[in-house]
Amino acid sequence: MKTTPDNQKLISLIEESRNGKLVLPQFQRNFVWSRDDITSLLVSILQGHFIGSFLLLNTDSENAPFAYRPLQGIDPISIKNSPNAMILDGQQRLTSLHYVFAAPNIPLRWTKHPYRFFLDLGKVTNGDLENAVLSERWSDCNHMLERLQQFNTKIIPMTEIENWHKWVFEYEQWLVTKDQEEYFNHYFPIDKLAWTQLLELLHTFVVPTITIPKIPKEDSNALAEVCAIFEKINSTGVKLSVYDLLTARLYKNKIDLHALWDETVDTYHLMDEYSEGSPEEFGVYVLRTIALLRGLDVKSRTLINLLPKNFEKDWRTAVKWMEKALKRMTSISSDGFGAFDRKWMPYITMISPLAATLHAISTRQLDSKAYKLMRRWYWASIFTERYAGSVDSTIYRDFQDFQKSIADPSNEMEVLRIARTNILDNPAFTLRNVSRLNSLYRGVICLVALRGAKDFSADDSIQFHTLEDHHIFPDAYLKKMRQTDGKIFSSDRINCVVNRTLIADQTNGKISKKAPSIYLEEIIPGDQQQSILSSHFIESAALRAMQSDDYEAFLANRERVLLAEVARRIAP
Repeated sequence: MKTTPDNQKLISLIEESRNGKLVLPQFQRNFVWSRDDITSLLVSILQGHFIGSFLLLNTDSENAPFAYRPLQGIDPISIKNSPNAMILDGQQRLTSLHYVFAAPNIPLRWTKHPYRFFLDLGKVTNGDLENAVLSERWSDCNHMLERLQQFNTKIIPMTEIENWHKWVFEYEQWLVTKDQEEYFNHYFPIDKLAWTQLLELLHTFVVPTITIPKIPKEDSNALAEVCAIFEKINSTGVKLSVYDLLTARLYKNKIDLHALWDETVDTYHLMDEYSEGSPEEFGVYVLRTIALLRGLDVKSRTLINLLPKNFEKDWRTAVKWMEKALKRMTSISSDGFGAFDRKWMPYITMISPLAATLHAISTRQLDSKAYKLMRRWYWASIFTERYAGSVDSTIYRDFQDFQKSIADPSNEMEVLRIARTNILDNPAFTLRNVSRLNSLYRGVICLVALRGAKDFSADDSIQFHTLEDHHIFPDAYLKKMRQTDGKIFSSDRINCVVNRTLIADQTNGKISKKAPSIYLEEIIPGDQQQSILSSHFIESAALRAMQSDDYEAFLANRERVLLAEVARRIAP
């Protein structure tokens, strides 16, 4: 798609925004800049610095690709005029300048108060542009709006910039009457020169613009290109998702994604909890699920072009099965996946293919083999780190693979083939080098939760206690061994997931720096020792290693049991 680079006066862009010729697409988020952000922008302009380019999309009201609205603080009646263009990148800067020059009654970010901005002309004369911009609460600056106060202090509201000639004429009339010597000897040769140069800069300040041509009606490829261009140029600030873009597109079809989202979080408590009530992340997951249910891939280009027909019905189907997917992912029952807290969720992005898979199993009335295949896919994906990084292609491929494998079991899913090669048939596969909080680490903790881990000292299910992962061989104890036995273990070796499990905070405090041989006798009830430790994948060989404080033997024996559990979850 060909774009047109140009340079335009910043003041002209503001004026076009006010008269409705330049508008925002509905998907753009609200104005979020703070006083400091606005002040920094103004100082950069006063100093003649580059403030970034602006991305515009040519349009008209009859063929607008997105629903649109005015900049915040501009009367909505202004957009009754036919717009010429939409602002894709530059909203915060333009809205800030309108805020400064028009002073709408809108609170700024991090405060409940609207502010007015002022220019200290005395500092302009002295060349101190860095400190020439001031701001005060509306309620505290009424005296600064009085002409006499402005003339005496040489501090003017920025709202006067666009009426500069009128203001400066009145100031000159006042000054020449008050102090002719000041007028002729200082103001005329010094102040007026500095002020005029600065005001000329403000009125002629030019910014680079990149303009995208109009999108032909119903041209989905051109629309996708616009989204791609926007994502590349909008490298700073809050990145918009395809959910935001589709919200604007569907609005024209009287489909309100915001209302659908509100309905979702009101209906499904896990969707509400894990999304924290916001559609920024989960809105995209819903769209991915809809695409899978429609037999489509989940790339951004596809999602932005989801057809409005049956959309609301498909949305409700998608979120229903996503809630079921979350319930399974967070459950510590025998067929759950053990992510009892979001901290331990290996890949939240797996919610879409899991939801689509559960929907397929239910609607096609598949048998237990389908559920087993689903569980194998899940655990294989976790321990091969399949959903790290970009996942669009992986999500679609896995769902297609699942359906093919159900139809013909001889079609082995790609992820299961990889897991067989890299894990099941690989004697070098190890968990002892996993100390970073990645999917393998989280997967092990989820397996511990599914094992029904009991607190060491309470002999009570861990689900009823504060859930934290702690060292089995205490960190402080292993570090102390350097001084006593000369044994040195690296931090990664000490913190590896094989040496971690779910222990109540209170119990971990009792363990402290003690050797395992000591705290085993002091903390864990003797008659329950084997059963309690077994619930943490610590079997007899690993227990003997703890009793003799043999860390390497403990790692080897506990890892063997953990790997056997991983294999059991993945193998046919």
